[in-house]
Amino acid sequence: MNVANTHSAPPADISQLRDIHLPHAISDWPMAFGWWVLLTLILISICAGIYLWRYYKIKNANKKAALNLLTLKYSQFKSSQDSQKFLQQSNEILKRYCLKQYPDAISLSGLAWTDFLIRHSDKTFFNEDLAFAISQGLYQADCKYNVDDLYTACTSWIKNNKYVEVDVTIKHSTGYLND
Repeated sequence: MNVANTHSAPPADISQLRDIHLPHAISDWPMAFGWWVLLTLILISICAGIYLWRYYKIKNANKKAALNLLTLKYSQFKSSQDSQKFLQQSNEILKRYCLKQYPDAISLSGLAWTDFLIRHSDKTFFNEDLAFAISQGLYQADCKYNVDDLYTACTSWIKNNKYVEVDVTIKHSTGYLND
């Protein structure tokens, strides 16, 4: 019986076989929905950070310029020792700072100006001598006050002032701390 010969296959010719085809590499694109959400949140955070940084920089530009100018005038006073000129310049710097922050306060002078400065600070930086110098000393030929205290009070006021609506109708104040 020759059964084995009837069922046997012809010998395989390996040269006829094709190479194994590997599947394509898995691509990163298109990304899953969660990655798109994360990318969007990162971009929004970066844009918001840049916007807030620019807003803060613009908002504090007036304060920074006033402090730099006050420091410059103080160093000029150190060389010239003209206290009356420094009093006038420091008052001018405070008014220029208020021009943008509190435009209604520009018209104030004398005791109303001193009241405004005291009302718009968290702490009382201007003692009675400085309050008198700022309100009345500008109009005197020679006003005696401590220049270092005035410089410290002005810089502290610019750094720490608080925004309060200006009431320009107050006329009867004495300009001192306990009004």
